[in-house]
Amino acid sequence: MFGRNKTRNRRRRRQKVLEVKLSVGKRRRAQVKTASKIAGVLLALAMLFIGAWRGGEWLLQTSLYENQAFSVETIDVKTDGIISAAQLRVWSGVREGDNLFGLDLIGVKRGLERHPHVKYAAVDRVLPGTLRIRVAERKPVAQVMLYRRDADGGFKRATYQLDVEGFVTQPLPGEAARKRRSWLPLLTGLDPRELLPGRTVNQPQVKTALELIGRFRQSPMAGLATLQQIDVSSSQTLQVSTWQGSRVTMSLRELDRQLLRWRLIHDYGKQHRRVPATMDLSIRNNLPVRWHEPPRAGNPNTSSHPPAASARRDRV
Repeated sequence: MFGRNKTRNRRRRRQKVLEVKLSVGKRRRAQVKTASKIAGVLLALAMLFIGAWRGGEWLLQTSLYENQAFSVETIDVKTDGIISAAQLRVWSGVREGDNLFGLDLIGVKRGLERHPHVKYAAVDRVLPGTLRIRVAERKPVAQVMLYRRDADGGFKRATYQLDVEGFVTQPLPGEAARKRRSWLPLLTGLDPRELLPGRTVNQPQVKTALELIGRFRQSPMAGLATLQQIDVSSSQTLQVSTWQGSRVTMSLRELDRQLLRWRLIHDYGKQHRRVPATMDLSIRNNLPVRWHEPPRAGNPNTSSHPPAASARRDRV
């Protein structure tokens, strides 16, 4: 047993493999050849891309941006306010003959909205030669008049207008603007430092006064009284004066409830042929009301709205 040779497994025998090694020079030449092919393909693609890009630019330039068929012939301007179409054309900076596709519509829109009286502007192309501009203006609902010192050392009256959001503008020139300004309620008691054109007044009492003006047109008192002046100097109440000769004290809260009670007082006075001189709507119960005395018959010098000093005071 010990002298017998063990049979070896042929699978475990080591086999010699013939290794073929390429020379270093041949391997480098193969790598350079592959890299050259890749570089050639990339260069061809780059040239094709640049050619297509430049060709597209040339095509757009000749067919759109330099094409006389797309010149601006009409600037169609419409607004929901009183600014003239000619003024809006000037503010847009677009002239007839400009290329319609060469215009920066976003820039034209921002240029229009940069003016304080323009709240929103929309600019569109209408082929072949029309630029369409639609403008929404800021509608003033109140005005403020005060005196400011000018460069000569004197004082000059300045007028400002506020929209329902408290945005401050200066009046537009023109007859239409003057007619609208004559009927705007006057706000008094504001801090002059808050009145900067292009800015928004953030005083709570001013915000409430503007809200009152906006709600008054849809309130039960619409058509029965006209707001003339609102004093916002107090931080708790508003002092409202009407063109009918009434002075009303109102709280900064629950405007709808106070307007409804104002209507009830108005109807009560109408039944007794009386006009309220003063009333305090900021009180919840037992509202103090003073009535104008009716004019005496046969006295032509007696006005229809005598001063509050000759008024009668009741509680409603």
